[in-house]
Amino acid sequence: MAKANNILKPFACSIRAKACALRENELTKSQQARLLESISDDIKKCTNFVVPEVSRAARKEALNLGIDLCLKGWHDQPRFDRGRKKFHLEHYIPVSDIRRECLAAKTELKILKTLKNRLRVVWILKSEDAKLTQLGFRSKRRDPKTAYRNAGIELVRKTR
Repeated sequence: MAKANNILKPFACSIRAKACALRENELTKSQQARLLESISDDIKKCTNFVVPEVSRAARKEALNLGIDLCLKGWHDQPRFDRGRKKFHLEHYIPVSDIRRECLAAKTELKILKTLKNRLRVVWILKSEDAKLTQLGFRSKRRDPKTAYRNAGIELVRKTR
């Protein structure tokens, strides 16, 4: 796989350009919303280049199916989880938090560092995702580690 700097750099460049457009142009609310949405989409796409982590419960389910979730991404899921009914690929640090950090960054290099250091995805069970949501941690997690602990989600070491 390409080195993180090489593959994430075009995303950092795109995010920087959109952040500048948000600051430097008089935009309608709709235009602002589309740029923010596009930045979030860039961040989501970056996670395709991150090795996912796995909850203990999801790992157990996946092993029963003969699957190593650390080798699977969101686009692979329909082949092993028809209808996406069992597993959920979760952004450990919410996309909105990463986007906020990218918007505050003054340079493309700082955005790149944010992407390299803050992108983290985790395979969890749908039931674990429901618990996070029930506890109010769907997209707001000041402290992801505490949110996961409160939801009873234990992460296991990467298998590769």
